[in-house]
Amino acid sequence: MNTIRRLILPNIIFPVFMFYFSPPLLGLAAAASLIIDAAVMFVILLFFHIKIKNRLGLLMALWGIGMAADIFAALLLMLSGKNGSLLSLNLIDFYYIYTSPLSVALFCLAILISAVLTYRLDLVLLKKRMSTKQAKRMALLFAVFTAPYAFLIPTSWLV
Repeated sequence: MNTIRRLILPNIIFPVFMFYFSPPLLGLAAAASLIIDAAVMFVILLFFHIKIKNRLGLLMALWGIGMAADIFAALLLMLSGKNGSLLSLNLIDFYYIYTSPLSVALFCLAILISAVLTYRLDLVLLKKRMSTKQAKRMALLFAVFTAPYAFLIPTSWLV
């Protein structure tokens, strides 16, 4: 029974960044992202005393931007495993990312790319609704607190 479990589970359990490419898991990732984005937005608006009309519309726009940035980072990670050569080199272990420094660096780079993309796009959106100083602060805090840190959770911890 133990050998059957070892053979089946790696094919059933996805790496965390692959949640964006499976419809049921995308819903889970989207719901978690929405909850985090709502909490971050509420705290930022409360802490900086920012008054905004249509908070729900702003939340949905920021959530959509964050999801798009996270999906882009997940796509980059997925494509990094396929080097396009006939001789496939397994430099990245998607199930336990801490096996090599290159693997950790690529996952951290994907998180950084997602955060920078989130910052840039949020800044464009927020400049239309508030002052530049407030928009920069809010975009930076959103980028830092809503980056896809879950990518750093190895799948081997979930089994």
